[in-house]
Amino acid sequence: MSTLIQRVAGVALALVGLGAAIVGGWFLANLGTSGTATFTADPGQRVVVLDPDVLNRVDHPVTVTATGDGDLWAGTARPSDAEALLRDGSRTQVTGVDVGDWALTTSAAGKGEAIDPGGLDIWQESTTGSDEVKRTIDQADAPQSLVIAAPEGAEVEHLTMTVEDGGWGTTALTTLIVGIVLFVIGLALLVRTGALAAIRSRVSRTTREESAA
Repeated sequence: MSTLIQRVAGVALALVGLGAAIVGGWFLANLGTSGTATFTADPGQRVVVLDPDVLNRVDHPVTVTATGDGDLWAGTARPSDAEALLRDGSRTQVTGVDVGDWALTTSAAGKGEAIDPGGLDIWQESTTGSDEVKRTIDQADAPQSLVIAAPEGAEVEHLTMTVEDGGWGTTALTTLIVGIVLFVIGLALLVRTGALAAIRSRVSRTTREESAA
């Protein structure tokens, strides 16, 4: 293999390795070895809705925690039932996740008065909590919508969704290690080609000097 090809290969390996190490390290720092992803939002609305596109996107349990003032309520229902109940009531709709910011993406929905969802018989399960309410969606009854409501005059101030998948942590760690190995191999090739070039230059100079003598 020529020195030029080795140099190009060394640069390529070093760049790919550096990129992989950065990506793997970033994910590992945020997910940990347990592979726990946490996404947050500050809805600032009385009613918040998480649809199946968010809740049932993965096969693993999803834990949603909401905080605010007063007795918070949370219930799960079939998406069509939840939609029929809420109609045009004002609410915050959680539409997805932003991995770059580890945030829940939200949008405002409805323009009417926020509907109090508690007390109706459409809910598969419901729970209440003082200043905080937590629900874990185990995916057994997917698809589901999760509706969270604060008491009248209050708001759901903060929302956290947590998903754990050990495979994510393993993948992040593997990517980091492979990246480091490729980076080291690339640097080794560059050092080796540099050393070879220096030796060849020295030999060539010595040969010219001997010929001149």
